[in-house]
Amino acid sequence: MLAAADSRLHAGLLGDYLDVLASAADSGRRLTRAELEAFRGLGQAAAESGASLRALVDLYLSATWRVWPSLPAVRAADRAARGLTRASSEPVASGQLAHPLRSAGDSVGAVSRTRAAASAVLRASDDAVAAVCEGYEAARTARARSEEALRRELVDDLLTGTSAVGQLLERAGAFGLRLEAPHTVLVVAGNRRFLDGRALTRAAESLLREHSLTDPLVATRDGLLVCVVPEQGDLARGRQPPVRGRTPASHPAAGADAAGGAAAGQARGAAAGPPRPPGSRARAAAAAGSRPPGRRRADESGAVGAGFSPLPAFAPTPEAPAAMAALTRRLRAEPGLLWRVGVGRARSGVAGVRIGFEEARGAAELAGRLGLEGAVVHTDDLLIYKVLLRDREALAELVEAVLSPLRAARSGAGPLIDTLDAYFTTGGVALAAARRLHLSVRALTYRLDRIHALTRHDPTSPTDRYVLQTAVLGARLIGWNPAGG
Repeated sequence: MLAAADSRLHAGLLGDYLDVLASAADSGRRLTRAELEAFRGLGQAAAESGASLRALVDLYLSATWRVWPSLPAVRAADRAARGLTRASSEPVASGQLAHPLRSAGDSVGAVSRTRAAASAVLRASDDAVAAVCEGYEAARTARARSEEALRRELVDDLLTGTSAVGQLLERAGAFGLRLEAPHTVLVVAGNRRFLDGRALTRAAESLLREHSLTDPLVATRDGLLVCVVPEQGDLARGRQPPVRGRTPASHPAAGADAAGGAAAGQARGAAAGPPRPPGSRARAAAAAGSRPPGRRRADESGAVGAGFSPLPAFAPTPEAPAAMAALTRRLRAEPGLLWRVGVGRARSGVAGVRIGFEEARGAAELAGRLGLEGAVVHTDDLLIYKVLLRDREALAELVEAVLSPLRAARSGAGPLIDTLDAYFTTGGVALAAARRLHLSVRALTYRLDRIHALTRHDPTSPTDRYVLQTAVLGARLIGWNPAGG
């Protein structure tokens, strides 16, 4: 059939459609319930065979206009019209009016029958195509739900390790996930829950697939966005040629945190007094160049306002995978979303994905405790904080013993803890700390003296500074309430 050839589909997908149109044109009837159910079945069969909905609708509409001239009712109307044409061309004797009147009546009847047939055919075609589309959509929805259920089951088993390894490898391969190669797990947490099927989740999956060599796995779990991304090493990406006249440490950072750290470093250099000897400057430059790409020193600041920020946050750089940079750009563009990304170590195998998920989820949780919104943190950057949390009881005892005397201050412990944050973040430079807090140097110095008097720990003393800074870190980690209670 020509209609099937034009749409490149099998003619069997039409079923009894042509016979139904002929019957509707003759009698003007509507499609029966059995006929509508049959067309729904044809739509389901088309969906299961992989046919597109556009081609399926084109098949039915093309068959409709092609069969129209050959329908019995239409052919009978055409014959009547041709007979009337011949009769009207014959001469009429004078006084004989019955023949012309009969011809005019037959002509009106033929037009009326043609209109009735056209209306019945269009109505039958509309009902049939609607039933076919309904069956097609039902089959596609059922298939999508089945695949989503299988995918959800795979994600649960993969992240919890409750299924056999061989079965998980086979099931993951069906979704394009090759767990034999190293994979990195990213966990995105925010001020609102991430849900499957939402625009942000779909956009994240699309971006990661665009920037990955193989298909990633993107899903939600407990309100978190979980991304299992194939690791892109030097063998996969190819080594990047060095840029002439630039060192690895001089690359511009792709994240706002690295830019903020550079600005804070310049402020410290300007406020620290005379320049250092050339030898020490060279040693510092060598140390900076030896750090892994995307990391910062612990004393670099990534924020411009007051608050805790000595965490060495992971910031996407030209050496980091492009998938990470694309994901963070999309997260920044989401209105009203306060987010943080935890990154686990790259591992291979089923157990590697499960361990990487636990690492990334723990990193995102710690970043939330430390108030690092809009940051990408690697699990390796949080080892010192994990050490502090190993003995939570001892840490809480230290925080209470060192910081609780600050509650006796007139404005409470909060402003004084913010002062310690800013002072430690800027490397003990009073001028830089005062700028962060929008205070004068004299006011900052007064606060430091007040802290010394209340806690009996001098922030300017190396030994006391370690005690105070550890207490401030612990307060952030355990969620200590400065107001008490």
